[in-house]
Amino acid sequence: MTRRGPRGDIDRERILRAADRLLHERGSIEGVALRAVAGEVGVATNALYTYFPSLRAIWHELGDERLGTLLPRELLGIPCRHCAVLELMQRANTMANIPGTLSLLRAQPILGRHSFALSETIMELTADATVHPRDAHDLIVGWFYGNNVLTDEGWTSGTDAIRAEDDLTDFPRIASRPEPRTDVQLGAILTGIGLPCTADRE
Repeated sequence: MTRRGPRGDIDRERILRAADRLLHERGSIEGVALRAVAGEVGVATNALYTYFPSLRAIWHELGDERLGTLLPRELLGIPCRHCAVLELMQRANTMANIPGTLSLLRAQPILGRHSFALSETIMELTADATVHPRDAHDLIVGWFYGNNVLTDEGWTSGTDAIRAEDDLTDFPRIASRPEPRTDVQLGAILTGIGLPCTADRE
C-alpha cells in the first residue's frame, strides 16, 4: 500500500509517473528540474520532499523500476544459459531505447530490489562459467553498458562521416567495416568464458 504524506492528493507513485513523463519528453535527467516535476504533479516544490528527499532519489527509484522491466528471473527457465543471456541482452536493448534510460543509469549506481534481481540472475546464469560468476557478471554488464553509452554518445558517427568523405586507402578495415552485431559480440564473450550455446539447432 502506498504511504501518503500530509497531502491526500499526491503520493510517491504520482510523483514517479510525473517524473517519468518528463523524462520521456526531454530524454535526459539533465533536462528535468525538481521544480518541473512539482509543476507536472501540480504542487509546490517543497511538497515533494515529504515523499522523496531529493530529485536524485526520484531518479534512483525510476532507474530501478526500469531494470524491473527486464523480468530477469523468468529467464532462468530457459535451458540454454547462453541463449538466456542473449535474450536478456535483447530485453536490455529495448529498455535502453526508452527515452532517458541511459541517463538514469549514468547518473548513479542503482541499488534496489530490481537491480539485485538482475545481478542475482546474471550470476546464476553464469554459475558454470570458467570465471567466477561475479567476474562474468561484471564482464557482461560492463560490455552492455559501455556499448550502449558509447553508441548513445555517437562515438561511431565521427568515423562514419570521415569514411564518407575521406580517402581511407591506408585504413582498409575501417573503410569496409560492417555494422556491429552485438549478438555476435556477446555470444563470443559467453563462449569465451565457457558458456557455449547448447540449444538444439535442428
